[in-house]
Amino acid sequence: MKKKILAILLSFVFAFTMFGLTGCGGSEEAAEPAEEGGESGYGEVYDAFAGAVDMDFVKDFNQKISEFGDDEIIGMRSAASPAETETAEYVKATMEDIGLQNVTMDDATVDGWTFNGASITFKNAKGKEVTANLGGYQTTIQADNEEVELVYVGRGTEADYNGIDVKGKLVLFEINQEEDWWINYPAVQAKNKGALCAIAMREMVDMGDDTGDRIGVQDICGPADAPALAISNKDCKALKRAIKKYGDGSIEASIKVKFNADSKVTENATSHNVWGEIPGKTPETIFVFSHMDGYFHSAYDDAQGCGISMGIAKALIDSDYVPDKTIRFCFHGAEEWGREGSEYDWSVGAYEEIVNNHPDWVDGGFCIVNNDGGYTVEGAEYKGINCAPELKKFVKSSVGEMNKAGKFEWSYNPPSTGTEDFMWARKGIPAIVCADGDATNYDDRAYHSSYDSWEYTPLDEEGYQELVNTFGKLVIDLDACNVRPMNFTARIKEFENSLSEDAGDQFDETLAKAYDAADAFSAKIDEVEKSGDKDAAVELNKEIQEVYLAFEDSLVGLDFMDVNCEDRNLMYQENLECINGAIKALKKGNIQEAYDDWISGIDWAWYDMMFDEETCDYMENQLFEKRDDTWGEGMIEFPHADTRALVDSLKLKYDDENEDVSEEIEMLKTLKAEQTNYLNEIYASELEGLDKAAELMQKYAK
Repeated sequence: MKKKILAILLSFVFAFTMFGLTGCGGSEEAAEPAEEGGESGYGEVYDAFAGAVDMDFVKDFNQKISEFGDDEIIGMRSAASPAETETAEYVKATMEDIGLQNVTMDDATVDGWTFNGASITFKNAKGKEVTANLGGYQTTIQADNEEVELVYVGRGTEADYNGIDVKGKLVLFEINQEEDWWINYPAVQAKNKGALCAIAMREMVDMGDDTGDRIGVQDICGPADAPALAISNKDCKALKRAIKKYGDGSIEASIKVKFNADSKVTENATSHNVWGEIPGKTPETIFVFSHMDGYFHSAYDDAQGCGISMGIAKALIDSDYVPDKTIRFCFHGAEEWGREGSEYDWSVGAYEEIVNNHPDWVDGGFCIVNNDGGYTVEGAEYKGINCAPELKKFVKSSVGEMNKAGKFEWSYNPPSTGTEDFMWARKGIPAIVCADGDATNYDDRAYHSSYDSWEYTPLDEEGYQELVNTFGKLVIDLDACNVRPMNFTARIKEFENSLSEDAGDQFDETLAKAYDAADAFSAKIDEVEKSGDKDAAVELNKEIQEVYLAFEDSLVGLDFMDVNCEDRNLMYQENLECINGAIKALKKGNIQEAYDDWISGIDWAWYDMMFDEETCDYMENQLFEKRDDTWGEGMIEFPHADTRALVDSLKLKYDDENEDVSEEIEMLKTLKAEQTNYLNEIYASELEGLDKAAELMQKYAK
């Protein structure tokens, strides 16, 4: 039956009559296809690859990885844990079996986490003793059938502790990490209140079916000594009913539970990165990424990405593909987490690989194809590709027509910090990343939860094959390019669109210079590409990398709240917009509007509103003091806007009418002056960087 279905899918995906626009070059004009003909219309090389894709192998490999786990009940393949090591050994053996060469397992020094399970046993409201199994966050907590009190503290904010003594107790709260606040704030708040451990129910989207037993987690982005565990919605409700029935009716009502936990964070542990390659003829390399670690059984994130990568590798080998560039398949550990006490605690394995293990890979690094994303669950209609703006034209020309003929509606989006290619891009190797596009099926139902399995979230096999074909074609088309297919005009346009009206005309002359230089550089790229001179292409690719780095170093920054990568000026523009809105509202006497709609959007003011000063001070210090040796190092120049006094003052006046808010308006004006200075410094730096990139393009266009 599987073979019959596969044959039908192959005929559906490959039987196209339209030629693809597999363009290599930097101009805006449509490029000629790298290869035409073949049964699919995408060339005989692609047809041979597609015909060699073995989806039975891909799914078996995917399933095997999802079976590795440190906890018998819930799984977990965490950084430097036994299960992650076992997975790495399996990946290495599979690489060797399919014929990849130079297969190597590199050590990566990370903070390790091993979670061997946790539970609480209690008498429910019906009088029956029940056990709730818990998920883990990357913190240390040990308990062996200890009898402790458990108390409910709402959302886990400072206000939720009013009148409640939680010293030595378990605290139960409910949070929505996507919309409210990350787990680190209420976990540190619980520690500061003296709690033994925080137990969080992570609110997830109601899928309209029986998903109440899902347990959802995320990376902690906080200290190991602020213990936190995760509980399902179903078990959380049962505990709340038990507290209501057996408690004394007061605000600090609690129940006795038996508590077990075995969660341990270890400094300077050893994770592993595994790689193997198909050697090429030039000194350049295309990298194909996925990561081996995961929460729970994580059949999708990222065992499916591992399946896509290994499936591409096997199909290329089985189709006797001989690459021009070396194609190196990298399976990383410690992607979900690997740095204790840091805001930037993920993508650590990939960071270690390019910064400490193989900095030499930057020289000649052509491009990355990262298969971490775009998970094909039943019912998904959308998929996407995230990439550097310079690569968007190439990506759409490579797979755009193919995607149109497939089952998904595809979108093409900017890069993200959420995948492990970010640090590699900062070093000069741009990435093309598999993503969900506008799909929410996987995120809503399974992301970082106990439902990340084929049992609870069924696999779309047809969609799975489409991803293998799509990203395999991208690898083949990248290899067909002599010159990096980068369009710097797109990057300049993106930056120009980020500038506010307040930027004035200070950028006009340099922008015009940059556009002209990009046009000239694109002409040079096209010329060398069409010449077929591989030696000249290798030299030009080094120059392209230098230009790319000039843009990356001067324009790319992060924001405070969501850790998004964006043009550096945007965070300060957004702060000023919120400050101006708050001033205007307060002048009209609209305290609640100023507080809720405007001040809450200034940097970390939202957290100042919800958590005590000790908690917020810790998180600010963590951001700046614990970012060395992470991909976030140096990405934010200035301290966050200090809104504590402003927030505390307006909180007292929130419900009163006709309050004098002149003092608060002056606070906002002080913040405005500070943020304006920051923005002007950023503008000056961006202007200098843009001019440097333009000078380089002018130089190398000759």
